[in-house]
Amino acid sequence: MSDSMPGVLGVFSHIDTMLDGVRELKSSGREKIKVFTPAPLHEIDDVLDEPVSPVRLFTLIGGLMGASFGYLFTSFTSLDWVLPTSGKPIVSLVAYTVIAFELTVLFGAIFTMVGIFVNAKLIRKRNTLYDERFTEDKFGIFVPCAKSEYESISQMLSEKGAEEVKHA
Repeated sequence: MSDSMPGVLGVFSHIDTMLDGVRELKSSGREKIKVFTPAPLHEIDDVLDEPVSPVRLFTLIGGLMGASFGYLFTSFTSLDWVLPTSGKPIVSLVAYTVIAFELTVLFGAIFTMVGIFVNAKLIRKRNTLYDERFTEDKFGIFVPCAKSEYESISQMLSEKGAEEVKHA
């Protein structure tokens, strides 16, 4: 891959050895580490200490907009087509709570999906080394670095249990 980001890729068979490698890299000051696994694992999140996903903010904004829209829409509709009923108030927020709740759920779900698609970056070109075995049973660590650091990082990954080390 000539257009890939320069770096070192270590291939591991066991998650424990891969996590030890990530811990070693983090303790040596490496922040930009990319980890490949066949399945999502919470242990990796703990070790990498990644920031919290911003998708929850999309959900909150969508839910608040849905609730606001639910109350405002029903209130303005009632004021536009007034149907007085035995002295009851024209705008009754208690009666509109069910509609506001349903729109909260609807808008929250729609905004969550939008947040997932925006933050997932599904359509992008891979610019790092990759091994197809990561989708089956292997684990990988990609460390972006300069060519002068290849040897030291390769040696460290091998010491931590990497079966194979590749350079970009």
